[in-house]
Amino acid sequence: MFTHISPLLKLAGPMILSSSAITIMQIIDALVLSYHSSTAVAAMGPASMAVILFQGFVFGTAGYAGTFVAHNHGRGDRAGVRKAVWLGIHTAVISGIAALALTWPVAHLFLLAGHEAQVAQDEKIYFQICMAGSLLPALCAALGGWLSGTGRAVIVTGVTFISLIINALLAWGLVLGEWGLPRLGIAGAALATVSAQLVATLLYLLLFARTGGFTDRAARCFDWPQLRHFLSLAVPLGLRISGELTAWTLFLVAVGRLGTVELAASSIAFRINGTAFFPALGLGQAAGILVGHARGSGRDNDVPAIAWQSLALCELWMLAMALLFACVPAPLVAAFAGTGPESAQIVEVGVLTMRFVALYCLFDAANVVIGCVLAAAGETRWVARAFFIASCLFLTLLWLLDRLMPSLVAEWTLATLFVFATATVWSIRFRSGAWRRVTVLQGPSS
Repeated sequence: MFTHISPLLKLAGPMILSSSAITIMQIIDALVLSYHSSTAVAAMGPASMAVILFQGFVFGTAGYAGTFVAHNHGRGDRAGVRKAVWLGIHTAVISGIAALALTWPVAHLFLLAGHEAQVAQDEKIYFQICMAGSLLPALCAALGGWLSGTGRAVIVTGVTFISLIINALLAWGLVLGEWGLPRLGIAGAALATVSAQLVATLLYLLLFARTGGFTDRAARCFDWPQLRHFLSLAVPLGLRISGELTAWTLFLVAVGRLGTVELAASSIAFRINGTAFFPALGLGQAAGILVGHARGSGRDNDVPAIAWQSLALCELWMLAMALLFACVPAPLVAAFAGTGPESAQIVEVGVLTMRFVALYCLFDAANVVIGCVLAAAGETRWVARAFFIASCLFLTLLWLLDRLMPSLVAEWTLATLFVFATATVWSIRFRSGAWRRVTVLQGPSS
């Protein structure tokens, strides 16, 4: 009855750890910054969300190579697997250069957000440094997708652990000026993150080179027709990821207009929520790999069972985390609130925001798992269109609340309803079976 649970769990462990890497890095940075200043903690919320917003596009687009890899692996096409990796590498290079070009002009928008002057300046610094290294997570996504799509996700975990250790050591040294390093504050946190991503990228490239990935001329040849087909499915996924992050970044901007305490508390709530969300995302990505293998080998009838069994596991995880967030929110928030004069207020407001996080966790399981399954099945265009409509409605209502009746409770209530609505829409779409008509790979297996 639960035939897909065992392979799902074998993939899920490494995928959960690797998908949590960015959040763990940001948690480490936030914890270290709490010893530096509460202003830096407040600034890191919108700035890190904005970084992931832009990097989410390049990460999601280049990372869709993993779906192509899984489909090719499922039908036993080794040449197709390597070609899929190079499609991701080409996409990573192009999108990474584009992100770099946007770094300077976009960074200055933080100065117009209406936040306190020092908060805005810290936001700008963190954003600029992290965005300058956008090529690195894009390459990690493509090459990590190669390993995960061929069932070697445990290697991704090893690379992730190494990068996390480097990030933790450098963050402590560069933020606080320990071990003879300069005290750089929030700039040090950003430099630590980029340095860790650089090491991970170099390790992935070394592994790919050892398998002959760079000597395969046919695979690395720039093939526009294949790249265009890849991008037709990958770009909508990237847009959907960046669109979702745009919505949440603007939500934080709106909350920030209520005050620095509200912004810091909401930023901390999102950081803590990452401990629930990213493991769920890893489970969803594992489900996506199994879906790719099944569709690639012509076993479409296995896909519903993979989806619903994955969702059941994810819901159990989210339920446990929701209970934790609802029952002991104060100690969780206090760990990130620092020791400044506003710490007590941040904890008080943070307790309220964590109750909302606990509620929407229950809906987010379907949002994550079914979203990953639909993407792996090739339904990226429909999901992108549907999410665009939903996020436009969410942001319009958020703007009205900000103008007419600004309130932390009202804005967080709207955010919770947004999560519920998208989860419902994805589930209905999957049940319709429309994904069966989508073709991910072109041509017969070789």
